Amino acid sequence: MTAFIRPSLILRMDLDERLFNDECVSDIKRSYSYVAPSLVQAHKPVDGQRPENVMRLMIKLHRAYWDKSDEAAQRLWEGVMPKWLHNMFSKVSNTITAANNVRAENGQPAFPYHWLELEFGDNALIAVKTGSDSSFPADGVDMVERVRDLMNAGALGQDIACVRIPSRASYEAQLAAAEQAQAEAAAVAAEQGESAGQASDQAEPASATAEQAADAADAAPETQAEPAFAIPELPAFDVDYGTWGIEHADGSVREFNVAAGAFS
Repeated sequence: MTAFIRPSLILRMDLDERLFNDECVSDIKRSYSYVAPSLVQAHKPVDGQRPENVMRLMIKLHRAYWDKSDEAAQRLWEGVMPKWLHNMFSKVSNTITAANNVRAENGQPAFPYHWLELEFGDNALIAVKTGSDSSFPADGVDMVERVRDLMNAGALGQDIACVRIPSRASYEAQLAAAEQAQAEAAAVAAEQGESAGQASDQAEPASATAEQAADAADAAPETQAEPAFAIPELPAFDVDYGTWGIEHADGSVREFNVAAGAFS
């Protein structure tokens, strides 16, 4: 009976080596201990690339479950996987949020995970872009179901190393647009602030302005050393997951339009 069957899970965090240290590893293992055993490793950053932290959910179920043409495997999938995945995605997302809340209380910046990977044994590897708070998309289970359907139908081709949602090219284009919008908004705000400041300066006596400047200098905090490395803060925006990247072991990538159900 499928009611008594549950997958096992191991979490593997692959961090930018500039963020990797003993304290970080201890914090991660402590924070996720009630979710699953955690492995923490580091990778060298790619020149010119932003820091990238990846959390992989290594899902193991010692029975066949991926092949939809196998009736027993299909029954097992339907009876176990959707509910288990939904609960696990919620648990992982909530743990990421809770861990970052603790960091905020301690005056530390949030620790982001940029991609969440789902490893279904030898069947499939799916990488999904997280939201701005590092959480898994609310429709994550639907994404997995869609990948499984398309892979079983052969619509994504053969020898797939990873299905990336969205493709890197798609995400980078979306991020560039968000950064441009953020820069334009900041420029407008700065211009408005400058205009307001000029009007205020004209209205105030010079003596009052000088006193305010002196008070501000007295109240200025002492200079503090900058941390050795800080994660750049990216603009928050709603990711469009409509274009997938079908990645192959040889490094080639084909983009798949989900709505059209075909390669671009």
